[in-house]
Amino acid sequence: MEVIDKKAKHLLEDRIFTVSNFLSILRVILLPPFIYYSSEYVKDPTETSLSIPLLICFLAILTDYLDGFIARLLKQETVLGRYLDPVCDKIVTIGGLCVIVAYFHFPEWILIVYIIREILGVWLGTFLYFKRGIQGKPNWWGKFGVGIVSMAVIWYMSLPLIYSKFTSDHILKHPEYSGYVLLVILLIGIYAYCRRYWTIVFYPEKYDIDQDKKQKKKYHVI
Repeated sequence: MEVIDKKAKHLLEDRIFTVSNFLSILRVILLPPFIYYSSEYVKDPTETSLSIPLLICFLAILTDYLDGFIARLLKQETVLGRYLDPVCDKIVTIGGLCVIVAYFHFPEWILIVYIIREILGVWLGTFLYFKRGIQGKPNWWGKFGVGIVSMAVIWYMSLPLIYSKFTSDHILKHPEYSGYVLLVILLIGIYAYCRRYWTIVFYPEKYDIDQDKKQKKKYHVI
């Protein structure tokens, strides 16, 4: 594989103002009101006060699905968009986990592992673009992880109402299960990152993405 350095300006060579890019950024814009209404819900945990942060959470999930779909539908896929989407995902999911750590006793150490994994993902993505001239394509582990984070956030936030409705022990009173599932996904994701990118980072001459169909499924050559 030929090593081609890229500059930051190359990210801006394609269209910037696209519907899909707007939807990606919208997820980040939704984070401050989500944090605010979550804090209000903690003060008065009712179904009504929970409905607003849940609605915001649903909108964030919806935009995550729609941005890629619309980009393909309108043929607006860009280098910037493929980079922006996962970065926005990371910001929003970390923000959501911080909320349930602060208010609902989600294990802080799992959040730390999650942040380490996401930093690793951003570093590798940035390195591959600027030093190798390629972009990694999304994998199912990343999307699955975002889904588990969404489930964990909703489950933990529902705890005050769950405790008011179930007096005896119930599986719904144990949202830590979602945290353990997330931890497994994170560890698999870290292993997958290392296995997938080790050779292409340190031994790029061994890769021939243009000819290898298997590698074409994993990377965009920029």
